[in-house]
This record gives sequence, C-alpha cells and structure tokens, in this order.
Amino acid sequence: MKVFAIAVSLVTAFSAAAQAQRRPSIVPPGWTQVYKDMATRTRRFQSADGAVTLTTSQSRSSPGERRREQDKIARRPGETITYQRRTPTWIAVSGYRGDDIFYRKSNIACGGRRWNNVEFVYPRVDKKRLDATVTAAARGMTRYADDCG
Repeated sequence: MKVFAIAVSLVTAFSAAAQAQRRPSIVPPGWTQVYKDMATRTRRFQSADGAVTLTTSQSRSSPGERRREQDKIARRPGETITYQRRTPTWIAVSGYRGDDIFYRKSNIACGGRRWNNVEFVYPRVDKKRLDATVTAAARGMTRYADDCG
C-alpha cells in the first residue's frame, strides 16, 4: 500500500508541475512567455511584435473582503478608468495608462479562495486590432475556475 501511495504522490506532483508549465489557452498563438514567478503564479506573455503584454496571476480572496479586493484590482496609480463592471464573482476594468490601453479582468476561482487575474497592456493605436483577442481571453477565463495550484 505504501508503494501505491508514493506512486500516487509522484503522479500528482507531476500533474501539478505539468499544469504549472502548460501555456494558458487564453494566450494568443505566437506570443512568448517573458516572465514567470511560480511563488505568485504570475506569468507575462508578449506579442510577436513586442507591443502588447498579457499578464496572468492569482491572488487570495476572502468572501468578506470582496468589495475591498475589487477596489484594489480596479484602481492603480496613473490610470484613467473608462470602463468598469462588477458582479459578486468578477470585475472588469479598462482605460488609459499614459499612451497605452489597459484591460484587467479578475474572476473568483478555487471555491472562492482566489482571484484569477489577467491584464492586457497595449498601444492605443492597436485597439481595433486587439478587441477580439482581449474579448476572447476575458471570456475564456472561466475555464480556469478550478486552477488552484
């Protein structure tokens, strides 16, 4: 029985490592990972032309603190918010940061214990080119509700 338990532990550890290495399906084809921090489950990807970044991460959530957590997700120094929508389980916010557009979305995951976060940053001139990509990624986040590491 001990051998079986060790084998199950090794398979579980391998699966967790493979999951951590797997490229999220919300990352557009041809984009390259340029940063990874396994401690914070943060990864940054860059478009082939280098003009656009997509950052994925997770942060803790506490049911009694959701409003405060959403405020923290929404507001960052130096940004002008032009769109914001909140529900009890997600928040989306976009606007301008200097000459760039930002779009952030965070969904509750892991049975309410974590936020799954994505953020795109790209030049204003690329808005029309990136609208469909950003929309697809935002909608695709629901596939990661059980990605709890």
